[in-house]
Amino acid sequence: MTTLQGLTKRAPARYRALLGGLAAVAALGGCSVTSIKARDTLSASSVEAKIAAQLTRNYAVPSPKVDCPLSVPARVGSKFSCTTKLDGQVLALAGTVTGPQGRLVVRPTSTIIVVSAAEAQIGKSLARTFTAAVTDVSCGARALLVTSPGRTFACAAVIAGTHRQVVVTVTNRAGAVALRVLPYNPG
Repeated sequence: MTTLQGLTKRAPARYRALLGGLAAVAALGGCSVTSIKARDTLSASSVEAKIAAQLTRNYAVPSPKVDCPLSVPARVGSKFSCTTKLDGQVLALAGTVTGPQGRLVVRPTSTIIVVSAAEAQIGKSLARTFTAAVTDVSCGARALLVTSPGRTFACAAVIAGTHRQVVVTVTNRAGAVALRVLPYNPG
């Protein structure tokens, strides 16, 4: 097994790539939401608005509708869950009150992959692996994928003029993925 810049070559017909730190994953992880007035509980509408604004900034999506509990205890360490939809896919969010005046940390419980960035990174990885031009990578019509480790999604690539199928496996919540290029089948 030879490793080259995060790429692991397993067999001539199959290639795997670990795209650690994939630019395709713009994690909401650890976003701090501030400026909610201090009181015994935080209102759902205030928390929801802050989370929606953060999701819009991070993923360039229209402000999603976020649903949180009616009130969240304003005590440091209080935990809560919210849900939303990104590109038609359900996303659960886990939040914790981390400081005074309602300072929060909110993290998605799933991996969020920005498809256009993933396609660009996959193309670069395949070009290095095959030492050939990769002229197109397409992973479907969605702008974002909400997924989890162990899940796969399919992409198509044109490598040195040959159409290939690529199976992409999400390997961790940070968005690292492994690639497997399927053997060419002209049939």
